Amino acid sequence: MITFERFEKLNQQHRWSDDEMQKNYAIALKVEKNYMEIFGSIKEPKLGDMVEFTDGFRVYKHASIVENVYFEDPNTRVCICENGSSHTHSGRSFQTSGGAFHGMDKTSLVYVGEDENIVWTWGCHGAGADQSIYLPLKVNRWIIPYNPKEVKRSTVYFLEDGIHIQNSESCMCYAHTFNSRKAFEAWAEYTGYEYQMNEDGSRAFSPQEVKQKCWTEVVSKPGNGKPIKVLANGHIRDGLVTKEEFCITEWWENIHKPNQKQPAYGTPEYRRQMEEHWKYYNNPMGV
Repeated sequence: MITFERFEKLNQQHRWSDDEMQKNYAIALKVEKNYMEIFGSIKEPKLGDMVEFTDGFRVYKHASIVENVYFEDPNTRVCICENGSSHTHSGRSFQTSGGAFHGMDKTSLVYVGEDENIVWTWGCHGAGADQSIYLPLKVNRWIIPYNPKEVKRSTVYFLEDGIHIQNSESCMCYAHTFNSRKAFEAWAEYTGYEYQMNEDGSRAFSPQEVKQKCWTEVVSKPGNGKPIKVLANGHIRDGLVTKEEFCITEWWENIHKPNQKQPAYGTPEYRRQMEEHWKYYNNPMGV
């Protein structure tokens, strides 16, 4: 059973009085009780359960089983939402927004333990702006087995204007760009970026994603990085690159130094800075 303290913390964004909070807590307890009475004893994949699976490009660790939007056979199939928010009517049914939705065979899910699913319903004032309440439901957790090394977390595009890496998690921008294939291959070898070409050679796929992070006054500089030139905020910087099993991260310093001035235009220092910029621009290894 959800405690009052946990419920209050989940809903601390609301400006409710103590009386309203208690009334809404009572609603949450009723929803929880109804859900457990209807679904709690079901051992097979059921409404509300959490699922981890991949579509081959992304890993969804917090997907959930939702209402049967495709009207498939409920005895053999379940509907899984990649990243949704579920409204529940008294714990008896769900209405989920978000997506995407996938119909899956129940037999493909493997039980891995217990979990909780945060759902919402209307509070003591009924439907209206800022009247939702959030509560956790105790559910089961399942996984659709996959090989993490086969997930295409990033794609390399070999185009006329250069080589571009795009993370599967972010389809709106490139994670890295290179001005030549030579520059890309030198960077990949140095950083440990692994990739597999497709049949026609127009693109490649990698189990690793590519990120850029800063060390700051509160974020420590990585101790296991290799030196590399990093293009960040329009400047070439002396940074570091780290490799994890499924991620390549380029780091650069982002600490305010009021006494550090940029060289004046036309000075020898400015010209040296620009020479370095064009040497390493989209060419981190300077090849």
